[in-house]
Amino acid sequence: MGDDDELSPAQKLTIAENFIINSPPAQQSKVVEDVRTIVGADLLSPTQEAQMLQKLNTKDFAAVQVPSGGYMVLLTPHGELPGGLFLDPKTNKALRVNHATGVCEGEEDNPSAQPAPPMRKQIDDAMQGHVTETLPHGVLTTYGSSSTASGVVITCCVAALEKDLGNYWAGRWWGEWKLTAREGSSRGELKGEIKCNVHYFEDGNVQLTDCSQFSCELPLDGDVGAAFKGKVAAFESEFIVKLEDIYQTLSEQVIQSLRRRLPITRTKFDWDKPIGKLALDLQTKAAVSIR
Repeated sequence: MGDDDELSPAQKLTIAENFIINSPPAQQSKVVEDVRTIVGADLLSPTQEAQMLQKLNTKDFAAVQVPSGGYMVLLTPHGELPGGLFLDPKTNKALRVNHATGVCEGEEDNPSAQPAPPMRKQIDDAMQGHVTETLPHGVLTTYGSSSTASGVVITCCVAALEKDLGNYWAGRWWGEWKLTAREGSSRGELKGEIKCNVHYFEDGNVQLTDCSQFSCELPLDGDVGAAFKGKVAAFESEFIVKLEDIYQTLSEQVIQSLRRRLPITRTKFDWDKPIGKLALDLQTKAAVSIR
């Protein structure tokens, strides 16, 4: 693209949306503010901002508090309803959310609500205990559905946000676990994904993002909740061990290879001396040329 080429309004909005949807953890308000300054408030309307923030909150499993119950519910693709509403699977109500403030502003009846299979509560109860033990600021939302075509499907979504923006860091953890069980089967298939993103931005911008997928069979003829929780805990431990290996490699190999090393004299190089001498030489050369 040449210097005289101007981006179209649609192209600018696409770039703005990309920035907003990929905001670092807990910093979406700052990103929106900067993007609005860059593209202009006339182009980026409040409605468009809200739509972009809804995509971000859904992708990030943002948590909102249910006014009537005082508990938290995650905003995920599994709970997305028509009209920008989100499902609270505990009550089958539809939540109306202000995505700019991250606040649930009300609850509505959900005309498409269907009764959840009993297995949903068993798994939800077991996983609530697990999240309380392992993620102090974590939130869990468990969805359940059943049909003759796909059988019973239970989806557990976990998210935790930790932040200390005054010390220039924030991080987010996602977990998504789906159990599919055919009618009459004694075993189901459990598939899961764990993601994490840590951002450190003092005098720079350093991010670590990682993701792993897992799968296994799960017995259904005993305590399904305990079995589900046990498998998730084992997979999470495996993921954390992998992260620790990454940290070790970063510390011993990558970061040390990037670090500025002292010269053989073990003394920092004084850049003022050569720069001053270079300036003097240039002045002398210029004086000779003028003569």
